[in-house]
Amino acid sequence: MMQPLINVIAYVTAKPGNETVVERALKAAEQAVQAEAGCQSYVLTQDIQQPRRYIMLECWSSQEALDTHMQQPPFKKLLAEIDGLAELEVVVTKTLGQL
Repeated sequence: MMQPLINVIAYVTAKPGNETVVERALKAAEQAVQAEAGCQSYVLTQDIQQPRRYIMLECWSSQEALDTHMQQPPFKKLLAEIDGLAELEVVVTKTLGQL
């Protein structure tokens, strides 16, 4: 049986006046993380209705791959760069097997 894919939806809402810095940090992370082992996709999007809100859509091959990602320099750098400049909400899901 295949291991379920792990999906992450990370909502990053820049505080007013910090949009440029937050967006730059997210774009840099997006590029760096896509090469990590176990990364199926890592795509930055922006909310059309609330342009200060960025949504990172991630797909990982396993929980272990996600756990490893969270210990890597690009992720740690991103957290440090947006600390205090944005609010972060993360939802982690898993794919369900086909019936």
